[in-house]
Amino acid sequence: MKELKDNIKILTIMTGINLLVLWNFISSGKTKHGIGYFVFFYIAIFIIHYFTKKLAPKIEIEVKEPKKELSIATLFSILGLVFLALNFLQKSDIIQNIAVLKIPILLGMFLFSFPLGVFIYLLFRKYKILQLGLKLKPVTYLFLGVIIWGLTGIFAYLFNKSGIIWKEGLEELGGISGIIIKGIIGAALVEEFSRFVIQSRFEKLFKTSGINILFATTIWAFMHFPVTYFKGVDSLNTTIYCIQIIPIGFIWGYLTHRTKSILPATLVHGLNLWGFQNG
Repeated sequence: MKELKDNIKILTIMTGINLLVLWNFISSGKTKHGIGYFVFFYIAIFIIHYFTKKLAPKIEIEVKEPKKELSIATLFSILGLVFLALNFLQKSDIIQNIAVLKIPILLGMFLFSFPLGVFIYLLFRKYKILQLGLKLKPVTYLFLGVIIWGLTGIFAYLFNKSGIIWKEGLEELGGISGIIIKGIIGAALVEEFSRFVIQSRFEKLFKTSGINILFATTIWAFMHFPVTYFKGVDSLNTTIYCIQIIPIGFIWGYLTHRTKSILPATLVHGLNLWGFQNG
């Protein structure tokens, strides 16, 4: 009960977001999917909390200058969003596809969208690579990642079976090797690293529990805005989609928060071809 009271603010905010997402599913005629997604959030959070309470992490996240590092990481993420948008504007021939513009845009994407810039900055701040979310003690937390991944699949099968995209994903990514290289390393690892840096620095600076995860997750969710918008989705529905993926992103962020490592969340995220968060 005490833990519930201590986290009542973030639980209230997340319930509001979940209800908004549920209403959108219902309005789209996908009530069953919406209910499943709603319930899944709370069960996943409970399992992560219970597992890590019984088996507490043996490491702590080292943060040297939370204010400066949070400012840099947030600024770089915003720049990453800008360069993603510029990249799609160029691909859509809205801006000229010429070398003098293309090279800076690609460089900006590598530095800010991936986010290589934050990684380099923290290395200059004398962080060791393993201090940047890559430690895992106990290793059993990888099993927790498998549990959350499997739970996502079970709920997807029960509540949105037609949305499962394993076949399409394997074809698009080029099989198992493609999932590992493009899905786990190329997408999930860089996104979870970025989220880890932001939410860990936010927590140290503002001494909050949960709001830091929501802050980092919201930035992550809206990094998907250019990708979705330039697929032909209007701005309103693109915004709704970004809000819709906040709950599952929060689960991944909470998994990192409780395990003090990005590795379990990277595994869950990289193998997430269940399509459960999609409308």
